Amino acid sequence: MTALVNPDAMQSGAAPITIHNSFGKHDAASNANIRRLKAGETLYVEGDSAPYCFQVVDGVMKEYNTLEDGRRQVADFYGSGELFGISELNEHLHTAEAITECAIRCYPRDAYLKAIAGSPELSEQFLDTLMTRLHRARERIVMLGRMSAVQRVATFLQRLSDEQDTIDNVQFVMSRQDIADHLGLTIETVCRVLTEFKKKHIIEMPSARLFSVPNIDILDDTVHGGDRVH
Repeated sequence: MTALVNPDAMQSGAAPITIHNSFGKHDAASNANIRRLKAGETLYVEGDSAPYCFQVVDGVMKEYNTLEDGRRQVADFYGSGELFGISELNEHLHTAEAITECAIRCYPRDAYLKAIAGSPELSEQFLDTLMTRLHRARERIVMLGRMSAVQRVATFLQRLSDEQDTIDNVQFVMSRQDIADHLGLTIETVCRVLTEFKKKHIIEMPSARLFSVPNIDILDDTVHGGDRVH
């Protein structure tokens, strides 16, 4: 399980969840280097050559595309332990930017692929990662094509709760704008839905960066269309 958690906000009560990554323990990891990014710093830009694969050691990253009209489409978020930038062939399909301060392990792509070819454990991990990406992509297609704004926001809250393995003091690591750009909504709609969720006690928000889920069944019902915000 990964963690979309800000490591600088541990005093809030949320705890990081890390994933076991066997490649990080593999001999080929000796070819990797660690790059540290400040919040808002770019790791690579859409169209850049892709000689490396990456793993989040600490912090949270996002990948996005910039549309012709200047709007951003956030493809996904990556927390501690997650691999990213692995599906590209010759060039990156997205821009990767640090949401929080991050430590990123950079693997030379050739060494990464060679290690996978020689290790059943790494091959299984690589396949699991690709399947997770495919599952997320399919879910997002359904979300953008079929879900209402209420369902999209509820689904995202459910994901954050699941990935942080708690229903109490779940962190909003990313900004409301990032959430909106990921869900295909405006920031005004995201804020309006969150306000309505608070009024209906679907969530509690002790601060702008934290939320709790009093009754997970109600949130799940909202995901599946059991609630409407007008």
